[in-house]
Amino acid sequence: MPDPRHSRLKRILGAAASLVIAGLAAWVLYRTFQRINVADVIANVRAMPVERLLLAAACAAGAFATLAAFEVAAVRYVKHCIGRAKPALTALIAFPLGHALGQTVLSGSALRYRMYAPAGFSATEVGATVLLVSMPYALAFGLLIDLALVFAADRLEAIFRVPSHWLVVLGCVGLAKDLAYVVFVHRRKAPIRLGGWAVNLPTPRFTWLQIAVGLIDVCLIASILYLLLPESANLAFLPFVAVYLSSVLVGVVSHVPAGLGVLESMLLLLLPHVPPEELLASVLLYRVIYEVLPLLVAVSLWGLYELLARDGARLRLLRPGASAERTRPLP
Repeated sequence: MPDPRHSRLKRILGAAASLVIAGLAAWVLYRTFQRINVADVIANVRAMPVERLLLAAACAAGAFATLAAFEVAAVRYVKHCIGRAKPALTALIAFPLGHALGQTVLSGSALRYRMYAPAGFSATEVGATVLLVSMPYALAFGLLIDLALVFAADRLEAIFRVPSHWLVVLGCVGLAKDLAYVVFVHRRKAPIRLGGWAVNLPTPRFTWLQIAVGLIDVCLIASILYLLLPESANLAFLPFVAVYLSSVLVGVVSHVPAGLGVLESMLLLLLPHVPPEELLASVLLYRVIYEVLPLLVAVSLWGLYELLARDGARLRLLRPGASAERTRPLP
């Protein structure tokens, strides 16, 4: 049984770290806006070529379509055949909402239970589904950073202010960790214990699917911002991915919803050669395309689903002989 004092200390340190990161991010943004004109940021937003906006929107659509397709596969993996529509719809609602709230796993679990419980899912099966759909991003996140550290160390040396040979060493250690996980999945057959729960590892075949889906998803998401960056960034895609994911990671650690302000401040620190008004315009458009618009779609889909579910239940109750019929969930 874990020591309550130890758990409390972890919570206090975690909260303190979040406050420090959020405070530093606010300070960086404050100093930046003292040096730039907001009107210049807006002007750069308006000057963004339409074709780049359309390409970025296509990447966002592709990322969410990938997640929706994988949700279907994950639901089938837990041995539930409920069709494709409900899992795909659930993914298109859960992922944008979870990202906006900053608690992707917790909010995703609650929403998925609301969507899947009427279809016969137990709480354990909902938890297994949440774990399966959360892993691709985590697996690809680490793998892409490790690859960038190894193969783009020379370019990242100036950005991270760390000697390139140390970046290569760190990347190799990370790749060894990634390989060790795959080997562990291939060799381990028994469940593992996590916080008192017995968790079955996915099959090797499904693990490779998770990695592939994660790589596609993360690359598409990173491409949204990459396409919107000004030419002055002068970054190839792989080193940019390392910069982007490092910034996202700090935002995750801060527990700020969607890393708001943290992502911007990290990019400003790591890319000081890019004019701040141009960089902030790019990040603003990225947030609109990847966060705001999908969130509006998710809220609309959720509202429509709840309305149809309520109307369907009312019609079943009003139907003659409905009390004798077996109520079936919405597909």
